[in-house]
Amino acid sequence: MSEALKALGPDAGSLKVLFVTVDPERDTAEALANYLQAFDPRIVGLTGNPQQVAAMANAYRAYWRKVPLEDGDYTMDHTASVFLMDAGGRFFGTIGYEEEPSVRMDKLKRLLATGT
Repeated sequence: MSEALKALGPDAGSLKVLFVTVDPERDTAEALANYLQAFDPRIVGLTGNPQQVAAMANAYRAYWRKVPLEDGDYTMDHTASVFLMDAGGRFFGTIGYEEEPSVRMDKLKRLLATGT
């Protein structure tokens, strides 16, 4: 999304980009703030307690699952899509993880044209 925001130029100011964790055990507000330093500063990180995160993921029908590793640690398997919402909070579409940048940009431009 950082590259897309850059490519959109001034139009990117009309978008609100949120990075929502599905791992609140590790992704504290501080951890998210540190992680997001590597991305466009307009991207806002959100976390919550496990019940809040589960409610959010369920509301968006996002998939997430903790996957234990042999060393006792874990990783998170999860939906890797960007959910696009219009200005009224209605679902507009998704951007898939492996979509071509041109497809991504077309979707974002169509979203912007709706008056986000």
